[in-house]
Amino acid sequence: MSRVDKLISFDISSDFGMFKKPDVNDVYFSFNIIPKPTLLGILGAVVGVGGYAQQGEKAYPGFYEEFKDLLIGIKPYGNKGVYQKRLIKYNNTVGYANKDGGTLNIIEQTLIEPKYKIYLGLDLLKKSHQKLNKFITEEKVQYEYIPYMGKNEFKLDIDTDSVTHFSNISQYNPNEDFAISTIFPNVGNEALKKSEVLRGAFDTAMSNNYFYYFERLPVSLDELNQYSYEDFSYTNAKLSKESKFIKTLNLFLVDEKVICLY
Repeated sequence: MSRVDKLISFDISSDFGMFKKPDVNDVYFSFNIIPKPTLLGILGAVVGVGGYAQQGEKAYPGFYEEFKDLLIGIKPYGNKGVYQKRLIKYNNTVGYANKDGGTLNIIEQTLIEPKYKIYLGLDLLKKSHQKLNKFITEEKVQYEYIPYMGKNEFKLDIDTDSVTHFSNISQYNPNEDFAISTIFPNVGNEALKKSEVLRGAFDTAMSNNYFYYFERLPVSLDELNQYSYEDFSYTNAKLSKESKFIKTLNLFLVDEKVICLY
């Protein structure tokens, strides 16, 4: 695990968002949860690190080189982790998109009012992490470049009132059954197959109060700058303190809530 000297949490939001899935071209579908590489790009914009346009002959864009080892946590504010979505159709009339002289019609899935709580696990021995610590302050968040929620039409806001700095942190070792308040890696769906606390067969609270959300999300870039993926879960169900799977996660106790960094 990467070194963690300090945690910072803050809320990001926008009226709209779009995190394009790369595997479909006729309709542009969006991830529901902001992918880690996208979040690293936002952090790069905040501190002024270059992106894909400035990559040149380098193996990776500047923001990824700087922050690829940064541990993050994400809590979606959507309805049980899910955001309302709309399909928007528009015409792309620029010349390079329409070499045959026609008009390219694009259908794009757009998230409505996406909002996430973000956690950053900083290694203060690294200059790039020191810069994040300086730029994301509780008094005023500074920006080198304007960040956006997946597309430059969707300006992103970092809520200064939500910014919190946590020092003297340590990993969480559960001594009782608990829930994780952020998304967490669920490799092979092991967490909810073998780690969830069993409930009674007639426990009506399961249908009334518990929720489960699953999504396969990008976590890194490979040597071709393509996404590498992992399965994630988001649930308020309690997990067993005895689970071997749980012991593989990077868990921290923050404001009496258990969060997972990845």
